[in-house]
Amino acid sequence: MKRFGTLLFAALSLFVIDASAQRARLISDIQGNKNYSAYEREWLRTSGIVTARTRNGFFIQTPDDKVDNDPNTSEALFVFTRNEPSAEATVGNLVTVSGTIGEFSPAADPGSLPITQMSMQFGRDFIAVDSRGNPLPKPIPLTIDDFRPGTIDQLEKYENMRVAIADLTVVAPTGARVNEAAGTVNSDGVFYGVLKGFPRPYREIGYSVSDLFTLAPKDRDKLRKDFPKMVLFDHNPERLRIETSNLQGARPIDVAVGSEIKGLVGVMYYAYRTYSVLIEPDNKPTVTGTGRATPVPAPGDGEFMIAGMNIERLFDETDERDSFDPALPAESIDVKFRKVSNAVRNYLRMPDVIGLVEVENLPILERLAAKINADAEAAGLPNPAYKAYLIEGNDPGGIDNAFLVKSSTVKVIEVKQFGKGDMYRNPVEKKDMVLNDRPPLMLRASVRNPRTNSDFEFTVIVNHMKSLRGYNDEKDAPAVRLKKKLQAEMLAKLVDARQKANPNEPIALIGDFNHFEFNDGITDILNTVKGTPAPKDAVMFASEDLVSTDLINI
Repeated sequence: MKRFGTLLFAALSLFVIDASAQRARLISDIQGNKNYSAYEREWLRTSGIVTARTRNGFFIQTPDDKVDNDPNTSEALFVFTRNEPSAEATVGNLVTVSGTIGEFSPAADPGSLPITQMSMQFGRDFIAVDSRGNPLPKPIPLTIDDFRPGTIDQLEKYENMRVAIADLTVVAPTGARVNEAAGTVNSDGVFYGVLKGFPRPYREIGYSVSDLFTLAPKDRDKLRKDFPKMVLFDHNPERLRIETSNLQGARPIDVAVGSEIKGLVGVMYYAYRTYSVLIEPDNKPTVTGTGRATPVPAPGDGEFMIAGMNIERLFDETDERDSFDPALPAESIDVKFRKVSNAVRNYLRMPDVIGLVEVENLPILERLAAKINADAEAAGLPNPAYKAYLIEGNDPGGIDNAFLVKSSTVKVIEVKQFGKGDMYRNPVEKKDMVLNDRPPLMLRASVRNPRTNSDFEFTVIVNHMKSLRGYNDEKDAPAVRLKKKLQAEMLAKLVDARQKANPNEPIALIGDFNHFEFNDGITDILNTVKGTPAPKDAVMFASEDLVSTDLINI
């Protein structure tokens, strides 16, 4: 017993020595006026009022009467607890906390701007309540002056602090989490917006400055030297990401593009390379102007309609291939059928040809065609008599390109697939691999022209090209970028060959090209297909001009 007591005393003495050596620092000192804290990896203690809680930490902020005189230093800090914070970290409590200062960037995106935080270690660090029921620091009103062109860290000075947005215009709607098996969708509470007065931002031409930020200085210099005509995209620094259900007790807010929101209050954070405001649970903003989908114009006399549609993983009840090919319950399929039928009939106005992507097989597409046809008749509309066409491709997940053709108006001449057997040399795995997971699918058909009382022949090619997954991944990027480039060149050569064989053939390319309509500094997929590729000194993976008669991007 005596020996045990001696060891226990020694351990307690060691702890007291460590604790006494720990330094206290103001939050503003820890934050500093740069992206990285001068106290990174140091074990410190600091004080602040708890302003918000998450499932794995809480935010603290300096009381208003104790802030420093530097407007470029944040007065708030995120305290990472790993698990749900204890009761000491109740909103309104003034607390003293201890932990190790760090700069957090997600493992999946290490090039992201960091968040300065304090990480607590169980058994070592503490939360001490100094007082309770304190008023929260006043939120900083965000103004247009806070957003400077050409910068990506202009809101660093407000990191983790309470902010207020008087008027926000929604530029991208609330997202969702899809339960594929149940056929249900639940709001994730996340949408994007800009302060009222900014125009709606879009992804613009050029290499993203946020990607440039991730490169080492020598690699940035080399990029500028090798590609002197490369344009830089500013990553839309005026755009805000709004999270309405991240903080404990908060509820998701569902909004559409164009909605206007007044009176948002929350904590400034950074996620997905975008400054994000985590809306407080007791915030009650006013939402106006939530819009609805608008049907396309009805075709006029002598016109016919072609549509492209990503049907989003239309699978049947049977797992016929492997684990990448889910078997869905009949109820889930029925839900999807109803939604697609509604979209085709009431919003697309039953196009003459629908090019589809992400369909598992011909039988499930035939069932969908029958559903749309039956629903049209039940609604008192003419039966479009849609017929399904699908040729299996190479996709490991079992999704293919397909057509629904309105046989009441369209005569099918030919359905043909291209490039199924094409291969390319994967530069990462050093072996030959399939180029086209979802090979282009062509439909040749005709419609009756009432003006000339003759048949009008046309060609549609539906495409589903390589996704952007892995596009900026340190390991996979060379293979992904090369594959996308070669797919675009294969399609360009296909179209050019057809145009040379028959200069009068009307050809429409539709589907999911999985890219921007312009050069992003890395590849120029759509313009390669169109016949107007970016020059070699403007894009990393440049292509030759492979189309003699350029296409028109409508």
